Amino acid sequence: MVSLPPILRQNPYQRLLYEHLEPHGVRYVGSGELKLGWLVRRRSNVAVLHFHWPENYYYWLGRPVRARVPLSWLRVLLFAVRLAVARLLGYRIVWTVHQVRPHESLGRSLDLTATWLLAHSSAAILAHDESTALQVERDARLPRGRVDVVPHGSYVGVYPPGRDRRTVRRELGIPDDAVLLLSFGHLRGYKEATALVEAFGALEDPVVHLLVAGLPLDASAREDVARAATADPRIRVVLEFVPDEQVSELFGACDLCVFARRDGGTSGALVLALSLGVPVVAADVPAYRELLGDERAGWLFDPRAADGLEASLRRATGDREVIATKAKAASAVADDLAWPVLAPRYAAVIGDVGELAAR
Repeated sequence: MVSLPPILRQNPYQRLLYEHLEPHGVRYVGSGELKLGWLVRRRSNVAVLHFHWPENYYYWLGRPVRARVPLSWLRVLLFAVRLAVARLLGYRIVWTVHQVRPHESLGRSLDLTATWLLAHSSAAILAHDESTALQVERDARLPRGRVDVVPHGSYVGVYPPGRDRRTVRRELGIPDDAVLLLSFGHLRGYKEATALVEAFGALEDPVVHLLVAGLPLDASAREDVARAATADPRIRVVLEFVPDEQVSELFGACDLCVFARRDGGTSGALVLALSLGVPVVAADVPAYRELLGDERAGWLFDPRAADGLEASLRRATGDREVIATKAKAASAVADDLAWPVLAPRYAAVIGDVGELAAR
């Protein structure tokens, strides 16, 4: 089996998946290429093409910007040809749907067409929650139950412990007695960093502080966060990529992790927070309600209400004993997402497909 796209260095998800599939007879042999020459050359030693984020194969993101949509339609056509050739050559295609449509979409019709093509070319489709599975079944006009649901595995034990809480807080200029909120991960438009700093600013509680940490990939979000940090001494920023050796210590210095995005879909950062024993504030959408056990491991906000995030932040920061209780629940949720527990379920789907492709 190969991965499309190749394993991402910044996120250990793919590496963990393939490492834990190996004992179950599903062998990862490297990165794949969706090119005709590669497909012909590698058929003898590759049985399964495993897609994760397919927009990499049908979006044109070069310049000029105004040509991106028409050129992406040409790439969709090429995508269809390459998928058809892969199937003719005997490859089996597996698609793990992290979100049905890309976060920074170039157009609904474009994405629906590519979704239909990939879904109907796939021998198996996986999603990490029921709501995503239902959405892809609707969008691709698949029969109910066509998509298998296996949760996103945890990150327990992946990142080294790092320095102690007090040391990290002192370095960041955060008081020891503060309730510290963390927003972690790349700053991109869909993560709604602007909405977060606005909701946080409305709290006006001197005990509550906010740390925004991650590499900015959206200029507008970066400017809004930097401006808020300049105006509000309770906000600290680390606007750069956070290396692995600092991940655990940042979460350990915080009390809650906040996810302002309202779109739902798989969130590896949310799973990371639970894995590090930090309760979360997240949108009340089916995927997150399911993951958090309603509000067992966090607090949910109404994504349709203008003050929904602010109201949940007030609830979340109001009682330290509740925070501690939900932190224990977060760790318990992560224990249920252990890769050794989930790997047999992945292997049952992917392994069956691989055996058929190898014949």
